[in-house]
Amino acid sequence: MRSLVFDSSSVISLATNDLLGTLKGLKKLFGGGFCIPAAVARELVDVPLSSHRFKLEAMMVSKLIEGGELEVHSSLEVGNLLASVNRIFSCRGASIVVVNKGEVEALALAVKIGAAAYVVDERTMRLLDEDPLRVRRILEGKLHAKVIVDKTLLKSFQDFVRGLKIIRSAELMMVAFEEGLLKEVVMSGASRRDTVDALLWGLRLRGCSISTGEIEELKRLME
Repeated sequence: MRSLVFDSSSVISLATNDLLGTLKGLKKLFGGGFCIPAAVARELVDVPLSSHRFKLEAMMVSKLIEGGELEVHSSLEVGNLLASVNRIFSCRGASIVVVNKGEVEALALAVKIGAAAYVVDERTMRLLDEDPLRVRRILEGKLHAKVIVDKTLLKSFQDFVRGLKIIRSAELMMVAFEEGLLKEVVMSGASRRDTVDALLWGLRLRGCSISTGEIEELKRLME
């Protein structure tokens, strides 16, 4: 069965923008499964249910799981992969932690089941595959020191994810917009350009890694 695998970051972006309701229609259009691993389910539901900050969003996600819109897969053993990825970059002799267990477990699930795409809004995971030198530059900017890249570990990671498509909630919501799934969310009479602008900026301001240039380009394409 065709599948999309979600990291917690992409689901949080949708939840905090009140866009989780689009997943049911998107799943029907996709004709496959929307999946999360157990570690991501814990991040999205179990942990926030014990606090106040994201308790409502956790309940909303739990409802999607109960309804089958999000399918939870069993935990995967990703200890070695997690340790390997977090040793790719180092500074002053110490490894730099760049990803967490949920991100890596979702990635491993996507690879294991041959997912059509891995949906992740965090910048680092996507750039590790697409532009690892940019990750180094970002880290050097934060640490104000030289960052070393273990090329062997980086190549091993890139070989592991080779062929896997990585997308963001922004791309998913562009599909939802084009398919008319946002009519219940946005005001009637809004222009396509204004709707796309509001949608993408809402996602960006609540966690989706999308640049101003990318937003402007998508607005032009949607005119």
